[in-house]
Amino acid sequence: MKPLSVLLLTGANNHDWRRSAPFFRDLLQASGRFVVTLTEDPSAALTDPAAVARHELFFIDYNGPDWSNVARTNFLAAVRRGTGVAAVHATNNSFPHWEEFGRLLGLMWRQESGHGQFHEFEVRIDDGDHPITRGVAGFRTADELYHGLVRPPGTELRVLASAWSDAGRGGTGRWEPVLAVNQYGAGRVFYHALGHLWPGDPAAHAGNSLVALLNPAFRDTLLRGCEWAASGSVTPPAASAKG
Repeated sequence: MKPLSVLLLTGANNHDWRRSAPFFRDLLQASGRFVVTLTEDPSAALTDPAAVARHELFFIDYNGPDWSNVARTNFLAAVRRGTGVAAVHATNNSFPHWEEFGRLLGLMWRQESGHGQFHEFEVRIDDGDHPITRGVAGFRTADELYHGLVRPPGTELRVLASAWSDAGRGGTGRWEPVLAVNQYGAGRVFYHALGHLWPGDPAAHAGNSLVALLNPAFRDTLLRGCEWAASGSVTPPAASAKG
C-alpha cells in the first residue's frame, strides 16, 4: 500500500516544537503508513497550490504568528477538497482571530480555557464506534490536561475520548474532551489535546520530558487519528505504536 503523504507544519510554538515535531515525523514514518515532509515555514510551504495538493494530510504542531493570507486560503481550499488535518495539543491555542480555523479544528483554547498541573490521569473512550477508537481501551497517562475548551458554533464536532480533570490538581472536577473529530467540507479533521512538551531541562519538571509523547496509548491514538484523517479508515497494526 502506498504511504500517505503528510505535510507537517511547525516552526513556532510555546511548547518545544524543536523536539516534538521531529518526534511526530519519526513516529509517523516508523509506522510504515506515512511519508512526511516537515516544514518550519508553513506560510512558504502552503503558497504553492500544486505542492499543497500532493499531500493527503496536514499535521499541525504549531502555535505562532499568523500564516500569510495566501497560505491560509490554500490551506482551507485543500481541506475543503478533502485533505485531512491532524492537530496536536497547543495547536488549538493558535490563530485567535482566524475564525475559520476555529470552525475547522472545532475545539479551541480561548480566554476561558485553562489547565491544571502536569500529572497522571485517566482517559476514557466515549465513542467506541468511530474507526479511531474502535477496539481501543481506556488508558492512563501523565500529561497536561486542558479544560474549558471552546467549540465554535456551526461545527460537526464528535468527541471520542475524555479525561478526568482533577480539581485537586487545578482542574475542573469534570471529564474534559481529549480526542475529537470534525468535518470541514470534504476534509476530515482530528484533534488530540494531549502531547504536552515544555521547553527546558527535562530534569527540572516532568512536563519537560517526553513522558507524555512516549505513552503507548498516546502514540497509538495519534497514529490512528492521522490515518483516519488522511484516508477515512484505520488499518492496525500497520499504523500501530512502536515499542
